[in-house]
Amino acid sequence: MAQQAYASLKRDIIRCRLRPGDVIVEAWLAERYGMSKTPVREAINALRREGLVVVVPRRGTFVKPTDLGDLQDTYRLRRLLEPEAAVLASQRAGAEDLDRLDALSAATVAPNASRPDLNEANRLLHVAIAEVARVSLMIPMINTLHEEIERFLNLRGELGRPPYTSVNHGRLVETIRSGSEEEIRRVVLEGIERSRQYMLDTLLSGGNETNGAGKPV
Repeated sequence: MAQQAYASLKRDIIRCRLRPGDVIVEAWLAERYGMSKTPVREAINALRREGLVVVVPRRGTFVKPTDLGDLQDTYRLRRLLEPEAAVLASQRAGAEDLDRLDALSAATVAPNASRPDLNEANRLLHVAIAEVARVSLMIPMINTLHEEIERFLNLRGELGRPPYTSVNHGRLVETIRSGSEEEIRRVVLEGIERSRQYMLDTLLSGGNETNGAGKPV
């Protein structure tokens, strides 16, 4: 039950059914998930350790707010990790690995998919590249970075902002398949910079938007 509560709560946070800054109420979540408070409490504690939930003394427990500084740091780390992951993936991928990356790339632009599903597919593609690179320590790091990006993109959807459309994934996978190390790094960094600029532009243009706690996002 604790694992079920964890998966449900994390999904609600990443998909912004619970928005950044929203109050976490154990009793409400227990009723929502059809279980007792104990597994919900364990799930909250696990997500607090992961950084998706924050405890503010004498105020309560909240979904982690979206922060410009955190977002900038997310992209700094992406620039360090993902070019190397892609280069290693190109060196270590088999035919089945490359076919899998092609399928995941196509899923990020599937015409009939919901916006949250497209955002999830984006994360899964980048995590899959790390998996193909065969560096186990890198996989959870890249997943965590993209969970934060996925949450931000879903928040934009909840607030009625235009969707972010990835135009780089097909080129990225093709470059992993047949490009040089220099080309792979360049394509990865171009995609990261495009995404970073979109995030900054939407954050800085959203002055009147608020998250669930009434704070600017």
